[in-house]
Amino acid sequence: MRRMRYTVGATLAALATAGGTGHAQDDQVPGITLEQMAERLAELEDRNRTLQGRVNELESAEGDQWLTEQRATEIRGVVTDVLADAETRTSLQSSGMTAGWDKGFFLQSPDGRFRLNVGGMVQTRYVYSHIRGTFADTPSGEDGPGFQAEDDAIRRYGWDLPHTRLDLTGHLFGKDTTFRVMGQYANQRNSWLQVYYGQPQVVAGEFGYSNGFLQLLDSWIAHEFSDGFTVKVGQFKLPFDRGWSVGIGNQLTGDRTAVALHMGLGRSQGIELGWDLDDIRARFAVSEGAQDRLFEQYRLAVTDPLNSPYYDTQAELSFSTRWEWKLAGAWSDFERMTSPPGEEFGLLVGVGGHYQRGKVNLNPSSQNGTTTTNPFPFPPTSDNNYNSWVGLTGDVTANLGGATISASAYYHNVSSGASYLIGGFSPVANSNPTVDVGTVQIVGASLYGSMYVTQEAELFAGVDWMSLLGSNRLDQLNDLPDATRSFYPAYADPSQYIGINFGGTYYIDGEDLKIGASVTYFPTSVSPNWNTPELGIRSTPTSDEYVLRGYVQLMF
Repeated sequence: MRRMRYTVGATLAALATAGGTGHAQDDQVPGITLEQMAERLAELEDRNRTLQGRVNELESAEGDQWLTEQRATEIRGVVTDVLADAETRTSLQSSGMTAGWDKGFFLQSPDGRFRLNVGGMVQTRYVYSHIRGTFADTPSGEDGPGFQAEDDAIRRYGWDLPHTRLDLTGHLFGKDTTFRVMGQYANQRNSWLQVYYGQPQVVAGEFGYSNGFLQLLDSWIAHEFSDGFTVKVGQFKLPFDRGWSVGIGNQLTGDRTAVALHMGLGRSQGIELGWDLDDIRARFAVSEGAQDRLFEQYRLAVTDPLNSPYYDTQAELSFSTRWEWKLAGAWSDFERMTSPPGEEFGLLVGVGGHYQRGKVNLNPSSQNGTTTTNPFPFPPTSDNNYNSWVGLTGDVTANLGGATISASAYYHNVSSGASYLIGGFSPVANSNPTVDVGTVQIVGASLYGSMYVTQEAELFAGVDWMSLLGSNRLDQLNDLPDATRSFYPAYADPSQYIGINFGGTYYIDGEDLKIGASVTYFPTSVSPNWNTPELGIRSTPTSDEYVLRGYVQLMF
């Protein structure tokens, strides 16, 4: 276009020059009349107008094309940004994203320093509990067991929600600082039944009277200071046995065994140190003490630290530890009690220990900062009594890739200077006598095996056993005042607990969605010491009891 402009200009300049010198050259150039000159100028003007119009058209076309390309480039950039942002917000992958699904729902900052995992579980269960006879059906005297059961209904059955939980986990300011807050919606009634004749009388207990209130289970903060060394503070499961270290959702039978519930330590508040190496894990905790369920309602160590406030000190000293050796397999394989087909061989050995001591002060007017363990001080005893508890455990787990074998054993030695019966069985105006029963030794063991019969279906069988190994003064419960004789003698000499359990599980989507059923048979009498109502196990003064359980579980 510039070339066109220069050509037109040069032509006009030449014409102007020719016109300006015409008179000086009349003698040398053939004459051109003014009329001819005017005609040529008019012709050139017409051509110039035509060329100028064409130039304008070309410039306009070039400008529109440039604008179109620029707009297209900008639009492509905007679309790319929008698609990238949409991918970030809607992707179900965890890498570099801010929300989605990665073995659970999560929210995460773009740089990954902050992450919140939102999980939980719902377990719906049906339980049928059947005992052969009640105290009223049993003859008194030497041939009779001579104790009153806490519940005398032959049959108890119905639906319930034993485990409905909300679970929040994650990390803050980086992956070194982690946390957990987990709560469970409790059943309407507390764990203990009480006579009489078909109508269980509910007393105030750990679950209260309102249906479905949220009970805090775990609330802790942990920080990894170096590779493998972690410090945890808050409320957590005490390190001791495998029965409690594996979560409810990953249990073989859908719940913990009766032996684990009685012989384990439960949850407490305190601080825990942890070391994680390639093949060894160790935990050591200083806490408020263990949950005392050795004899269910009859408390020997007299501690119940779950959600207790600072002024209700449970134990003056309490130490718990667990050590695990992974001889084969991966650590993640032992987070559950089963071994799916195709999984590599795994072998885990664990040991645990516990010691606690609490000073018993039975005179509220002279506490002087010491621990009050008996809320019903009747009759008062010496201020110098202590309850000391030593516990030991060991377990072995073998994952066989489609089959599992696990065994565990427990030993507890409690020197109880002030044992007493809590909840129900309070015949003396809600005040129970406190008894120095000396040293009580209790043992327990479990043996379970499972095998997959298809890729989704698994069968299992196991046996639980608990027994009083020895006691130097527990038998004095037989010599209490007449008002309590029909209640306390049951705990003086408990019979052995033997529970034979077998059932199966169908895994719809692994542990996250499964259906299970089991039956537990008790060939001998179940003493109140081993009463485990959350599993449908009730004490019975006669032999032969069985419990049927079926459940559906969803974890997310």
